[in-house]
Amino acid sequence: MIEANGSPELPSNAAQNAAPATHSPARIAGIERRTIVKGAAWSLPVIALAVGAPAQAASGDVNVGAFQLDGTCGVLGVLGPGFTLTAGAVALPVGTTVTILGSGIANIGVFSVTGGTASVSVLSATSRQIVLTSAVAAGATIAFRTTLSISVAFTLTASATLPTGYTSTGAKAAGSVTATLILCSHT
Repeated sequence: MIEANGSPELPSNAAQNAAPATHSPARIAGIERRTIVKGAAWSLPVIALAVGAPAQAASGDVNVGAFQLDGTCGVLGVLGPGFTLTAGAVALPVGTTVTILGSGIANIGVFSVTGGTASVSVLSATSRQIVLTSAVAAGATIAFRTTLSISVAFTLTASATLPTGYTSTGAKAAGSVTATLILCSHT
């Protein structure tokens, strides 16, 4: 009902208490359907964004791209055999680890580092662990060479591991050097 001044007439408490409560489909438990629909409409883009975000983006991993670990025979009497690690389009981070294992020989020798800085740890007579102590710039190469001569028979295998928080796409993370008394090959 409308009063003379144009305002709706509010029912008296007696009329509210006397009549049983009825709910129209548009209004349930004091909340209008439009309010529910508005809330749902605003929440859909947020839900879609949360579901559509890739897990990698949430983890914050940095992709260093296609770095390359290669074996190298060196030059007999001049440069020892070992490995080169070349960064791809993104620098290789501090903490990148190269593990070298040797077979066919009692001791794989002393490893030196050129083209960057890294720590070399002796794990055993036939294994070494090299950890980058400074980043290798994009496109740059760091070398790890042993005092072994390719005139003896041995096999060295190496694998590179990135620190936590880094990934790679298209990397060659392993290499090898095989020397016989006559030939040397590498991958």
